[in-house]
This record gives sequence, C-alpha cells and structure tokens, in this order.
Amino acid sequence: MAPPLGSAPGPPRNALVLYARVPRSGQVKTRMTPWLSAGEALRLHLALLEDSLALLREGAAGAGAIPFLAFSEPWDPGSAEGFEGLASAAAGLARLPQIGTDLGERLRDSFATLAARGHRHAVVIGSDSPTLPPEFLASAFAALRRADVVLGPAADGGFYLIGAALPAPEMLTGIPWGTDRVLDSTLAALARAGVRVSLLPRWHDVDVPADLDRLRADPGRAGPRAGKTAAFIDGLIREGRLPCRAPDHSA
Repeated sequence: MAPPLGSAPGPPRNALVLYARVPRSGQVKTRMTPWLSAGEALRLHLALLEDSLALLREGAAGAGAIPFLAFSEPWDPGSAEGFEGLASAAAGLARLPQIGTDLGERLRDSFATLAARGHRHAVVIGSDSPTLPPEFLASAFAALRRADVVLGPAADGGFYLIGAALPAPEMLTGIPWGTDRVLDSTLAALARAGVRVSLLPRWHDVDVPADLDRLRADPGRAGPRAGKTAAFIDGLIREGRLPCRAPDHSA
C-alpha cells in the first residue's frame, strides 16, 4: 500500500512533488507514436518515470524538502503485475492526489492541500526531464524566498517546473495546456494577478521523437539518474532508429 499523504509536524517544511501519468499502454507518450509502438511508448514512459523518481529523491534531499509522488489518478504500482521496478523506485514515498479537470486545477488543488498540511513552499516537476540538474530544484526553493511563483521554462514553450510560496495565489486559469503558448500565457496571467515570478534556466522535456535524438547527445544521460532512459535510447541506437528519422511534430 502507498504511504498516506505526508504532513509537516513542527516548523513548516518544503514539499517537492513529482506529477506523473499512470502508465497504461496507448495512453502515455502518445506524441511518440507511431514512430514508437504503443508498447515502446509505455516502456519509455516507465524509464522516464523511474529516473524521475531518483531525481525526486535526490532533489528533495538536497533542498531539505519532503518528496511526494502524485499520479494522475489513484493507482498503486505494487498492486499491478509487471511494474516491480516502478514499485521499488516509488517505495516509501508519500502520495498526493491529483484532483481537477485540467492541469491548472490539479496544481491549484495540490498547492492548497500542501498549504493546509503545513508546507510553506511547494515545487512540482514532471516526469519528462530525467537529466534535469538537481541543483535547479534547490534553486527553485531558494527563489521562493523572494518570489511568489517560480517557473522552469521548457524548450517547447511550456514549463518543466512550477513552484509557489504557499498558500498559492489564484492562478493558472484559462491556460492553453498542451500548446507552445503555455509559458507565455502563464506569465501573462501571473502578471495580471500582480504575482512576483522568478524564472529558472531553460531546460528540455521528452515529448516527441526529436527529443530522444537531442537526449542521445546529452552528456547528462550517462549519469546514474538517467540510467533507465539511457538504456532505452541505447536500444534505439543499436536498432539504427537514432539519429532520429521521424519528423519533429513539435512545430
């Protein structure tokens, strides 16, 4: 069974949250298909997720934060056959539900829940940036000592990280999720609300086939945190499928 939602006894604590989709074939990494089969897309998602869980633990330890795992719906990898590696990687982590009809609602609910539990600052990351330096996570919490919101801009026009000094302001309403206008729209909404924003360095997600080609050349994939993703990419290289010959659908 997954541990219950963690609380913060004593002084307020920081919270670092990993958002992740429940791994189901045909429902994850859909922008990688048909270049990858549905089964391969699932394997990639699991590799990214396991590596991101390692990043979550390392980043939380470095930032003095409590780590949380937030699946897109109630699900426990320990109860499903074939997910032993994921269950091991997630063992012992407190869980946080995702509640809401879109990403903005889910984030607002997570921030409100963590604030109610006594956490002072919260940072949320996704499972698509396995080579993200853990130092970025410590920088995000440091930024929240002087700003209301911190964002990590992604190369595709979205963001790989969002954090808030809790309780979070009303925000993230009317954002065109899934487009290259997410970051600009979020910044505009925060500016209208008078929210102080701090930006981290730009980084990259793994969403489309061309992202795997870029990650192939990333020195960070050779590190221990990105080992599962690196093994998946090495398999594509051995099969002659990388460098990528598929069109880049991110435009």
